Amino acid sequence: MKANKKIYISFLVFGTITILFVGLIIYPLLREIRKNSKELLEQKNNLSSFSEGIKDLANSKKTYEAYRQNLEKIDTLFVDPEVPIELINSLEKNASDSQLLIDISSLPTVKKGTDPWPSLSFQISTVGSFPSSLKFLEKLENGPYLIDVLNLNLKRLTEKEIKEGAPPTGINAIFSIKVFTK
Repeated sequence: MKANKKIYISFLVFGTITILFVGLIIYPLLREIRKNSKELLEQKNNLSSFSEGIKDLANSKKTYEAYRQNLEKIDTLFVDPEVPIELINSLEKNASDSQLLIDISSLPTVKKGTDPWPSLSFQISTVGSFPSSLKFLEKLENGPYLIDVLNLNLKRLTEKEIKEGAPPTGINAIFSIKVFTK
């Protein structure tokens, strides 16, 4: 054989071995490396998301602990709709402290779409002096329950009502209120 043929055959054998080496060994390795790289990136992203979630949870716990007492206080602002006795006792005590005669009656509750919470409606009729009625109104607004005064009507008492035992300088104050419930 001639030297040129030997060189061509050597190149051909070497080229075939190189192509087989690349095709059977290097290419599958590179493909596996690419696949493992993608999996590693996904796991890093998942780990990053998970650690952010843990940080958010820790921050939420700290925030909850900071506001826990206030959240418990907020719960006491709402009246139990099944037994509003505490509210009625509070209203009667405030009226007594304000030197007013009081009559409390329940009104049908109309649910508005804009109401953030369920509520009960009451009509409170008081008899007493004007300053006492204002004092009672102030206690209503600053009281321990979440109350919305919807309407206030004031009228001077008639002579007939004064003869029946009402104070001579008295007025009849009628409050329509909405009390938010749990």
